[in-house]
Amino acid sequence: EMLVSAMILGATALFVVGKDVAGVAIDPETSKALEEAIQGDEFVLSLKHIKPRKRLRGSIETLFAVDFPGSQQKFVLQLDRRSKRVVVETMEDGRTRSQHFSVDTISENSIIKSLILAVNQEKRGAHVSLYVDCVSHGRVPTPRTMKEMFLSMGNPRLTVYRERRYVAEVDSETSITSVLNRNNCDMMQMQAIQPASANDITSQIVRGDIPIIHDCDDNMLVKAINDLIAVVKPLKEEVATLRVETHNLREMLEQCDFCKPEAGEGYY
Repeated sequence: EMLVSAMILGATALFVVGKDVAGVAIDPETSKALEEAIQGDEFVLSLKHIKPRKRLRGSIETLFAVDFPGSQQKFVLQLDRRSKRVVVETMEDGRTRSQHFSVDTISENSIIKSLILAVNQEKRGAHVSLYVDCVSHGRVPTPRTMKEMFLSMGNPRLTVYRERRYVAEVDSETSITSVLNRNNCDMMQMQAIQPASANDITSQIVRGDIPIIHDCDDNMLVKAINDLIAVVKPLKEEVATLRVETHNLREMLEQCDFCKPEAGEGYY
């Protein structure tokens, strides 16, 4: 029976994380923490000090996988160093959805000091936002949230699979700002280089699969303003000229004797 259970467990792990099962194991503590956090509207997942593999370089690494046993629903976070992507893959009623964040700083030899996923599970605008080494990389929508996957089960439960080579933390009552501060992120610098919409769901959404240009070109803004001034200035002069001509015409009409009615004439 123990052998059969182990075979079933191994098959489940393979099904959850796909081809990459090296180093991935069940994490009971994180499973318990996530099971509590997942029922809220927001939580933050932090992975720290992700080193490149010595073997199997070039393969896609499974960083964090959540299985909802007995259902056809899963959430998997993967790292594709070769393509410089962090991949979010979900299975929703047996159908796989794959989205990704483009992260130019990732390489096959780089060490990721912190990879933080801020999960928003509100019904309108549910999404996950990614921060890698204190830099925001936008967000991708989650049409079906982990909360919905969990609560749709008759007997809600989940299992977390992850690699034990790095630290994993789940925060459910801590803001993303506090988590970033805890990871030694310079918030002043982050606010200077990150678009406001990365923190505001009501503004234009920054897609994680579209690279973000952090260095806004002030020269383009100045040029646009100068072009606008160049267009408005002649219009202003033309309006002033028309105003003078209208004033002169009015004076001419007032001084025109021929235009005035003769004495005794009236209008009926």
